[in-house]
Amino acid sequence: MRYHEITDDQIAAFIDSDARERRVPEETQRLRDAEELLAKRDPLGALESLEPLLAEHRDHPDVMLTAARAYFKSAQLNRCLALAERMVEDNPADFYARRLLGRTLERLGRRKEARGHLRMVDRIAD
Repeated sequence: MRYHEITDDQIAAFIDSDARERRVPEETQRLRDAEELLAKRDPLGALESLEPLLAEHRDHPDVMLTAARAYFKSAQLNRCLALAERMVEDNPADFYARRLLGRTLERLGRRKEARGHLRMVDRIAD
């Protein structure tokens, strides 16, 4: 269909369809809520919001990353470590996950292990 073949009714229908309220899936809203709670420095609230997602979508990268950040910020370092190691294993080029892994190892007192991950991230960032 060419632009000159488009009718006024088709334009109006398109505009009306665009103006309708869009529903965000519950999972997406929970993830957004968790990220907002993290931004407000409420990692335990974020984890509470993530509970259903962790039960049903544990392997989703966004769920893992948000949960790992919440675990890190709430000092649940062993849980954070498990997720960060898994994220780096799944995607070695995920430098945010690698940095989170390095920082978690650092906080656990495993500085020698942390150094390798953090150096790799620093080299790429330069």
